[in-house]
Amino acid sequence: MKDYAELKQKLFRHIIGCEFATYESCYAPDCAVVPISTLMSFEPDISKYKMRKALKELIADGLIEYTTQGRPAIESFGEYVELVCEAAPPINGYALTKAGFESDEYKEASEQRDRAYRRMCDS
Repeated sequence: MKDYAELKQKLFRHIIGCEFATYESCYAPDCAVVPISTLMSFEPDISKYKMRKALKELIADGLIEYTTQGRPAIESFGEYVELVCEAAPPINGYALTKAGFESDEYKEASEQRDRAYRRMCDS
């Protein structure tokens, strides 16, 4: 069970990292929905079975949920409206729940991110 505890923690951190990545794009959706294929690319040595089991435990803990998110066409915000990205099929994957956003791991990662941005801006 120790392996699953470590794997759960890693996967939760990856999902948090993907959530932060959406904050840096002006065309990002409301929240990050991370497909299992993306999580598999982060942890290539982990079997899909182990990963799904760890994700189910995170769902049971209430930290993430399996959800879907549409991807409508994106138009530019400038003076001339241009198509930036065409509409695409929806993404099915894992996203943080309210409990996930309120977790200690998320708060710690958020503080680390804020400190890194402060250092970058102070340079």
